[in-house]
Amino acid sequence: MTTINTAPQYLVLTAIGENKTGLVSELAGLVYQCGCNVVDSKMAIFANEFSIIMLLEGEHIDLLQLETQLPPLAMSLSLLTMMKRTQKRHLSDELTNHYLITIEGPDKAGTIKVFTSYLAEQGIDITSLRSSTDVRSGKTWQSAQIEVSLPNSESLNQFETNFLALCHSYDMECHVSPITIEVS
Repeated sequence: MTTINTAPQYLVLTAIGENKTGLVSELAGLVYQCGCNVVDSKMAIFANEFSIIMLLEGEHIDLLQLETQLPPLAMSLSLLTMMKRTQKRHLSDELTNHYLITIEGPDKAGTIKVFTSYLAEQGIDITSLRSSTDVRSGKTWQSAQIEVSLPNSESLNQFETNFLALCHSYDMECHVSPITIEVS
């Protein structure tokens, strides 16, 4: 007797194209039609470009149906798409401390690179990054929100002291605050 594995599988879907009303609805409709579920998603408009990334969950046959039906839909909507199968992320016990780092200050080329490189050198996992610029009092101002997983072995006080010093050396204000991550 053959046993069929019915454990859910995962697919990351990304799409980008000229922004127009109804794109999210069209993509969500196909996901639903194929019997899949949106586990996580992020959508943004950059200039006039729509972009979305979704983590989808479904049985193998449902994801296969979605992988087959997405290309014609994407073509009709003038979207560039990419799909990749993945596995559910298991948070290790070593990465249980989650923090939001908020950075604001004068916009300078390369600051995001400096901050993310520092985090990588410290072995700190970035789980989310959002940055933007705007004009304040005639000057371009940069803001960033970086969510990180801090290893238990890392001293929060030492990390915060060093990171704040780095931010201040770039004339940036920085705040580190704990966040709660729901683990299912």
